Formats: sequence, structure tokens, C-alpha cells
Amino acid sequence: MWLLLSLAVAAEPNAAAGAKIYAAECVACHGAKGDGKGAAAIAFKPGPPDFTTATWWGTRTDAEVVAAIRAVKPGSPMAGFPALTDAQVADVAAHLRSFRH
Repeated sequence: MWLLLSLAVAAEPNAAAGAKIYAAECVACHGAKGDGKGAAAIAFKPGPPDFTTATWWGTRTDAEVVAAIRAVKPGSPMAGFPALTDAQVADVAAHLRSFRH
């Protein structure tokens, strides 16, 4: 007798969908190029991170990037986005990776 198991396979993150969320929620601070030079960034000390640098990406795991998107960062203006679904957060993280040089 064979037992069939149904496995839910998570969809691959969608960077294009993440770009739409980023444009709506993140670009004002993090900038259209992900360089931390959004229009609102001038008000923050320290400013938003530059997602284009190897230095920023060099020490961060995917799980840490997801956690940073999801949660409020104490001592910073980062609001966090706890209302985003896991798939949406993964999509935004995929879009952020597109800024890496």
C-alpha cells in the first residue's frame, strides 16, 4: 500500500511584486535605488542603510533581512511592517537583493 503525502511547496519570492511594495512603503526613506537616499532620509541620524553595498550584505542572512523588514528596529525610525504576509516580506527581500552590487 502506498501512502501519498501532499506537500505544500512555497512559491519562489517575486522581486517584481516586492518592488511594488518597496515603491509604496520604503522608497521615501531608502530611495528608489536602495542607496538610503530617499527624500525623507535627510531627517534621520543615522540615515537608512545603503542596500547597494557589499558591506551591508556581507554579514546578513536572508532570515535577518526578513526580520528587519518585519520588525520595528529600536532606536531607529524603521517602522517595520508586521502586517505584511510572509510571502510579501519574502518578495520585498528579493527586491532588496536586486540592489546588491
